[in-house]
Amino acid sequence: MKQKMPDAGQSMRQRLMEAAREEFVEKGFEAATTRKIAERAGCNEVSLFRHFESKQKLLTAVVQETSEEFRGLCGCQGKHSGNLLEDLETFARVYNNSFEKCEGMARTMIGESRRRPLLTKELIGDVIEPFHQSLARYLQTYQDKGLIRNDLNPMAFAEIFTSALMGGALRRTSGLSALDREVWIRDTVRIFVQGITVSGS
Repeated sequence: MKQKMPDAGQSMRQRLMEAAREEFVEKGFEAATTRKIAERAGCNEVSLFRHFESKQKLLTAVVQETSEEFRGLCGCQGKHSGNLLEDLETFARVYNNSFEKCEGMARTMIGESRRRPLLTKELIGDVIEPFHQSLARYLQTYQDKGLIRNDLNPMAFAEIFTSALMGGALRRTSGLSALDREVWIRDTVRIFVQGITVSGS
């Protein structure tokens, strides 16, 4: 893979974090070396250790930055249409687009989950909690109106829904699914809506 030239406008710390993110995604944490990360950033290892002390602390900084980026991308703000199918598709697209932008680090941390469970939990779990809560609150309004099943657990729905979307994104980018993004999102939303709506609503 052709190596990108460092951006002279970035701070050294930011250049190191960007270089580390690329190296971790390409090689995984164990195979990534501080020497290669420093080369990508256009500096030496002394500069890397001055900023981050160790490869582990550099990984922690990259995960935290990616978490903040994902949280910002995944905010589902604004008014809803009032149409369950349309609104859940909006939620699905917001989540899918956010996940795709952070997919490389998400894959890296899935691979590191046994060795670094707390960092993995931050990037794959904790960061999505506000999105889950937003989706659950939306579903609660439909329960209150009697339009979706009373036995539905909105938070469970939110977690299962985003898990299906994440699984779809991982399968598509791994070449394991014949379904494209649009079909996956559309059909996932329709299947979920059919499962939760009250008959005749």
